[in-house]
Amino acid sequence: MKQILGDNQFFGVNHNDIDKGDKTKDIFSDNKTIISFIDASMDVGLSGFMMNSNLRGYDITNSVSKAYKGEIHYSVPYPHKFASMVNEGGMSMLLKYVFSKSSFRSIFLHFPTFLITGNIKYILPLILDLEIPKNLKNGSFVYLQNIVTDLLLGLKRYDLLESFCKSLIAKGYSPGLITLNPLLLDKVISKFDSNLQSQLITCFNINKDGFNVFPSLNEVEGLIFKESLYKKMGMSIMSSGGASNIQESLHYIKKLPLDYVVYGSSNLKNIKTNYDCLK
Repeated sequence: MKQILGDNQFFGVNHNDIDKGDKTKDIFSDNKTIISFIDASMDVGLSGFMMNSNLRGYDITNSVSKAYKGEIHYSVPYPHKFASMVNEGGMSMLLKYVFSKSSFRSIFLHFPTFLITGNIKYILPLILDLEIPKNLKNGSFVYLQNIVTDLLLGLKRYDLLESFCKSLIAKGYSPGLITLNPLLLDKVISKFDSNLQSQLITCFNINKDGFNVFPSLNEVEGLIFKESLYKKMGMSIMSSGGASNIQESLHYIKKLPLDYVVYGSSNLKNIKTNYDCLK
């Protein structure tokens, strides 16, 4: 089970204690401090880090050296940015932004097909060009945020999920899908070709307390033990900071056959304790 450093503490995200989240955000007030903390966590033994594609996350990931030997797990898109564009100026504003930032070659290859078919899957490569840092090394993992993954699941646009994954593979990255509905996603992925499945990773909530674990803890446990071609990553493993007993939570996770877990902390000592318990 590989252990990945999460990024919630860097941006003040704490689902159980807003005040604590604000304090950790103050600790990591500049990008240099965040990068130093990532390096220190890798020295502890973690396999890599996960970063959201907000403006700071983009800059931090883009600044990581090509010589960096750890894994990079990067999630796109940053929904608030694109939602604001659509709310302020409609789809025309979003398309204008995409075209102004995309290369002529990328527009030439994909936009005409979008115009002919009206299928949004043909502008996915353009959006990926905007969201993925230019310096992101090949072989990194790029995830679709759960707000988009689960929306597409609800709309039954499984073709867009498949197109997202294939577009990433074509760019030299490993595709990932973050979801709050891992059982439904599993059914969808099982219909992808085996080569695509073997390159894919899914990320979903799992913790001893059953906090935000859907549809139920027992069903998600069953999915984890189910053999699959794709990799599985557990997130919110300590109930998003609200675990009643950290050690019991970690021992519970250690018994599960997950390929990855992702967790964060603003305290390097806690990172080491968690790592030693899970390794």
